Amino acid sequence: AVDASMSMSAMCVIGCDGYLGQFIAREGEGTYARVYAMGRRRARERDHDDGEGDYYAQDDDPTTTTMVRVGGVDVTSHTSCVEAMTRAYDDAMRRGVRIAMVVNCAAVSSPGACERAPDVALAVNAPREAWRATREVARMRGCDVPFWVQLSTDHVYDGTRAMSDEGVKRAPVNAYGQTKVACEDALAEDYDDGAYVILRSSIITGPRPPLRDVDRTLFLEFVASALTERDEPTSFYYDEFRCPIAAADISRVVVRDFGTKFAVPRVKPPRRVYNMGGPDRVNRVDMAKACAKYLAKGDDALERAYAAKIRPASCVEASSTRGVAAPPDISMDSSALVCDICQTWAPMSFAEQVKDALK
Repeated sequence: AVDASMSMSAMCVIGCDGYLGQFIAREGEGTYARVYAMGRRRARERDHDDGEGDYYAQDDDPTTTTMVRVGGVDVTSHTSCVEAMTRAYDDAMRRGVRIAMVVNCAAVSSPGACERAPDVALAVNAPREAWRATREVARMRGCDVPFWVQLSTDHVYDGTRAMSDEGVKRAPVNAYGQTKVACEDALAEDYDDGAYVILRSSIITGPRPPLRDVDRTLFLEFVASALTERDEPTSFYYDEFRCPIAAADISRVVVRDFGTKFAVPRVKPPRRVYNMGGPDRVNRVDMAKACAKYLAKGDDALERAYAAKIRPASCVEASSTRGVAAPPDISMDSSALVCDICQTWAPMSFAEQVKDALK
């Protein structure tokens, strides 16, 4: 059932075809009266050709919480963004609900892809056309501009210190981080009256997505396959530190905390930027060892066999093999998020994330 305080509110999720976007859309489905899902490409209505079915419900009952696909959107095109937002606002107004929040998960998140096509990455990762279109469509209908949740990254830090907080100077060492710094700066210029928040996430973990599969191997799946299926050791970096966070934990913070506390009541958050990492600072070797422990299921000999396939290496090697500068320690202090926004939030430990992803 939809919570009474949310029963007349809706949210939009841009990038709903991606990994995190699916988790956020599904979380919103149980909270908002309407969830408008926008993928990166147009999809045929009721397309069952791939055997997976259409995961976006169509329901004319305005009291029923449903997820509705309003078409694909190109966040670099003003026309495309206006069309998508117009479809969402037309449906919302017809049903008597208010679009309170837009969550943007669309991104070029591969550091290598950003290096190869920095202009394309910048246009997607700093989606000024999407912000402008959202403001334009809302105002044309006499509505408040919705609260905007923008995903950023720990790659905005240079990696020279552990547990950076939001006060640490941004100094990205690769194109991906640079596009996200540009995004953070542009959003502050473009969006109305501080009605936004920027969340810097770390590596995102979790099981396969809830709505439709993604065409890539997830990080912990890669680690598991390296330990269980390969004969030769795989390199994991001992000096590259992150604070991995589960997709489910991000979804709860975005939908339940920012949605209910700021988006719906139209209240500004105490800060505009928050780190959003998990509770554990771990390197890639730590991550691989945690996977080995879980996969062994208490069998010490098997755990040792899996651990023998972990070859410790330096992130200097990573920079060379990937062709992308790798910041060595972009672990984050996320205590401000807990203190200001979600005091009862208890994100999964990395060991719990491994279990959640590989169970």
